Amino acid sequence: MSWFSLGSLTLPYQLQRQGVALRSDMARLGQELTTGQTANPQRHLQGDIAPLAAIETRLARIESFTQSSKSTALRVDAMQNAMGQLEAARSDISSKLLLSPNSGAPEDMLRSLGTSASHALGSAVSALSLSVAGQTAFSGTATDRAPLVPAAQIMSEISARVGALTTADAIVAEVNKAFHDAGELFDTSFYQGSEAGPGAKTSADSGDAARLPTAADTPIRAALSGLVIAALLADDTLAIDQDARQDLARQGALALIDAGPALTGMQAGLGDEQARLDAQAVQFTTERDALTSARQGMIGVDPYEAAMQLEQTRVQLETLYTVTARTSRLSLTEYLR
Repeated sequence: MSWFSLGSLTLPYQLQRQGVALRSDMARLGQELTTGQTANPQRHLQGDIAPLAAIETRLARIESFTQSSKSTALRVDAMQNAMGQLEAARSDISSKLLLSPNSGAPEDMLRSLGTSASHALGSAVSALSLSVAGQTAFSGTATDRAPLVPAAQIMSEISARVGALTTADAIVAEVNKAFHDAGELFDTSFYQGSEAGPGAKTSADSGDAARLPTAADTPIRAALSGLVIAALLADDTLAIDQDARQDLARQGALALIDAGPALTGMQAGLGDEQARLDAQAVQFTTERDALTSARQGMIGVDPYEAAMQLEQTRVQLETLYTVTARTSRLSLTEYLR
């Protein structure tokens, strides 16, 4: 017996059930038309979802490495900028020291050069203490702290160490010892970071990661120690005469010049890392696009067909509403009229 028979007591419930089914189809077809993908991949693929699961897993893995790569790229860009500031400070102070007279330079000129070097040291330390996304860049894996103590503390401890020395050679030797010898001031007092931190992995299949520099790397130590030597020219506590101060200016210039090539090499290394990260980003994008296309081929729907089905369902639902409205008005009185 047809459920459209007026004698059926179940007609209201059947109409209601049919309405629920049509509204569910409308929602499903609307979603498919909007997203371009089937709302039920398992049914669409007839239960064979293993290839789709493999693609989804790979896409998730690529997304994870992409985010890591972007984070590292931001850090490397910031580090390159900081290294540029350190190099600018090194170049500027070494040039000023070289332009000063080889001998007989007025004491106030040397003190002025020392003051400039002290300011440059402060700027360099601040640049190396930069933070990217709440993490310090040059502190290795100890990203929750600045890599170096303030420049004023560095100068205070160095001044106390060399204050009684009377020759430029002795002062320079002591500064170099403090910065470069294991277990000396730089390791125990100036540097607050840890070992070098890794960069982003080479690919989504590789465990390889680039080593990022820290403020404890030798080229940076050499540049900082050269700035410290030059900054000592403004130290009134030094027990040196004018000739020794002039010699200290000369050796400070040489120290800064010698630090240049290694610093440039470190900048080149960061440039290589920037290029690698750019290439890696292209690789991830290409693979992600290919996998996304393959996934769409598996679970994609024809938008024209989906639109047609949606329209047909809408017409069926409107027809059902019309039938429901008419049957709800049926009564014996209306029939006898």
